[in-house]
Amino acid sequence: MPKDFYEKDGTEYAISLDSTDLDNKYSTTKEVFNSKVPVSLAWKNLTYEIVDPKTKKNKKIIQNVSGIVKPGEFLAIMGPLGAGKSTFLDMLAGRKDPKNVSGIVYLNGRPGDVKCVSTYVTQDDTLMGVLTVRENIKFAADLCFPASFSRLEKYAHVQNIIREFGLERVADNKIGTVFVRGINGGEKRRCAIASQVITLPKVIFLDEPTTGLDSAAAYNVMSAIVSMAKKHELTVVASIHQPSPETYALFDKLLLLGHGKTLYFGERDNALTYFEKLGFPCPPYNNPADHYLRLINSDFMNDITEAEQRITSFSISFSKRYIRGVNKEIDDLIAKSGGHGEVILIKTRKEYARSLLAQTLILMKRSFKNATRNILMYWIRIAMYMCLALLMGSTWWKVGLEQKNIEDRLSAHFFSVTFLSLMSVAGIPGFLEERLVFQRERSIGFYSVGPYVLANTLISTPFLMIITLSFSIIAYPMIGLHENIYNAINFLAFLFLNLFVAESMVIFISTAIPTFVAALAITTFANGFYMVIAGYLVRRSAIPEFLKWCHHIDYQKYSFEAIIQTDFVGLTFNCNDEPECKCIFGVNSTGTCELSGQEILDYYGYTKINLNEWALALMGLIVFFRFCFYLILRFRKGRRR
Repeated sequence: MPKDFYEKDGTEYAISLDSTDLDNKYSTTKEVFNSKVPVSLAWKNLTYEIVDPKTKKNKKIIQNVSGIVKPGEFLAIMGPLGAGKSTFLDMLAGRKDPKNVSGIVYLNGRPGDVKCVSTYVTQDDTLMGVLTVRENIKFAADLCFPASFSRLEKYAHVQNIIREFGLERVADNKIGTVFVRGINGGEKRRCAIASQVITLPKVIFLDEPTTGLDSAAAYNVMSAIVSMAKKHELTVVASIHQPSPETYALFDKLLLLGHGKTLYFGERDNALTYFEKLGFPCPPYNNPADHYLRLINSDFMNDITEAEQRITSFSISFSKRYIRGVNKEIDDLIAKSGGHGEVILIKTRKEYARSLLAQTLILMKRSFKNATRNILMYWIRIAMYMCLALLMGSTWWKVGLEQKNIEDRLSAHFFSVTFLSLMSVAGIPGFLEERLVFQRERSIGFYSVGPYVLANTLISTPFLMIITLSFSIIAYPMIGLHENIYNAINFLAFLFLNLFVAESMVIFISTAIPTFVAALAITTFANGFYMVIAGYLVRRSAIPEFLKWCHHIDYQKYSFEAIIQTDFVGLTFNCNDEPECKCIFGVNSTGTCELSGQEILDYYGYTKINLNEWALALMGLIVFFRFCFYLILRFRKGRRR
């Protein structure tokens, strides 16, 4: 039988195809999802064992679980809190460390890497709130469908998935933010799932897909998934806590876990008869799902020993009555598989559906839409900085060129640099929202870290320039700074570089510590620290020796010194405000009642300022923070599986 290939995590897999599939050439993981070959999922004696950090002894979280799900079927994993549902789902999906996992997972009767033909849907509704339902799904399609797909084909697929999930009525509505009312919770959950299963992967794993939804919304979500699975012969496995009777009736198979042990696995309809034979019939008019959970939930039982004994009894009963039948079904599948579904490992280099350039361009397009529509990203800061510019302009109105105005002029520059830096924290909420979307999309293989970091950097550049311009065109003439186009451009350039470094530092800290309050506190402290040692509040010569190395990597120092150099050099200040034209600052080398800007800078110790070198220092800090941003995303936990 002929074979075709797809890749995952640097490895290429060959899967046997029917003759009808010979015309389809799939070169990436995402393309194999469109293959006509359905995939059955089976697992035998899966066990997850870790070292207990308290007792330092081995502890089995999941113990010898076996089962099988065929194409078009929906398996629900149920159990009380702490039963091991999410752990087992992660094991099946290949998201656990293989060193702690024993047992075998079969694809179409052959051992294989399930990650190659599956997607994992988390319970978080992480979507771009300012984009519409259609836009969120369309961007997912752009990222995960190869370039060989035409725009018309992608559009048709997006329309189909919107229709299958019942989202046509709200397709052009925004998801919603704290400022914009959007779709309801059930519709948002369906959109989140639709954007992750856009490629119709052969196996879908769902982690608590109904969490936070009312019974009606939960039913609609599950009904859409079940309909899609049966229509496209997809294999679906979901952990679910407490389904309503209507939702429970949608399941084909049920896996009931207790303390990591199998208490029941099989057809949903047979579960009632099974527990009735064990002496635990479901009372009339009761939800079977609630009945099973009451039987095995030891948290609220008066006698813990009795609860433990009951769970052990159920586990032993299943092992005696059903496990042989389950293992026989798996063995039959293995025996019948022949060559169909065979998975072979071959080295390869391809990994993503789109090239790095295509990923970057798509992410730039989406980031631009997010930045223009989401007022949390930049627009609040633009309005805030314009108001600040008006306030500064009114306070430092035409500051003048007299000796008494020198300190006022320096203070205006220092405040411009430090306040713009400090208020960069306003971008933290918007970035944290975007970061959640990145984590979800990267975990399912939409794109890599490099394109995301590059797109974020490129899109933020024009908006930071807009912020700088909105402040400068108001504050600069109102304060009455150096009236020369060259000086004005330098002021704008260094203020922009200052803001770019501040933005890069905010993103770096928010990535390292992705909690709003913590990121806000640390960023504010860092900016306050840089403000203190910048060399204005405390003269450079007075900074303690152990802090001077920090002074030399202080981005506010470089920005402030470059701006005062740009403004003061070439200006002449008069000393008419003092008796007998006494010039307090500088040495008054001219012997007149005037003082040059350079003399003032020399007096304060700003004697060796090189604008080109200072600009390079700021650009170097931008590169440093952005590179750290990349490294954290690239290597921290939660990276691409």
